[in-house]
Amino acid sequence: MTESEIGKLNVQIRENSGKGVARKLRAQGLIPGVLYGKGEGNVMLTISPRELRRAMDPRRKLNTFFTLNIQSGDSTSVEQCVLTDYQADPIRDEFLHVDFLRVDPNNEVVTKIPVEYSGRAVGVVAGGKLRTYQRTVRVSAKPAQIPVKLAVDVTPLQAGQTLRMKDLSLENATLLEHPDVVVATVDPPRAAKAAGADDKKKKK
Repeated sequence: MTESEIGKLNVQIRENSGKGVARKLRAQGLIPGVLYGKGEGNVMLTISPRELRRAMDPRRKLNTFFTLNIQSGDSTSVEQCVLTDYQADPIRDEFLHVDFLRVDPNNEVVTKIPVEYSGRAVGVVAGGKLRTYQRTVRVSAKPAQIPVKLAVDVTPLQAGQTLRMKDLSLENATLLEHPDVVVATVDPPRAAKAAGADDKKKKK
């Protein structure tokens, strides 16, 4: 898929709803979906899960900015949206239902992105233990500029140091977590901990 095709998805209007309809669609290799938001009515959709995966940005995946070509009979309308919720088969890892939210490409949306840690902390080299606390973070960004991930390089962390949200930043996006939320920390080496405990005992 070329860069220009990313996010482009053809879907069809669906007139009926209910579990029976959903079962029939899935038997045909299709899934139900719904489009809502921006003060407009909900639109029920029929979607090819295979085409949905093909249209996803290979890096942003569920945070892809979609352009839906919605077909109803001989007419076609276009909506720009993001995927806000979905149901999936946990065993086969297949979509069962998806929800799309209409968005304005010039207005920011709130979503979650993964946190990716890299590097070997200085404190770990010295014998400490790295602890990481965040797998995802909430961000606000324009739909087409949603970051792929929050990259966290732990290399500079010394033993006993803590990395917090206020120490990090993203290009074209705003971190929405509390500034004091802990992202990573390096526990001191055990020998240092033991020495500290002994010092406390002596002071007592």
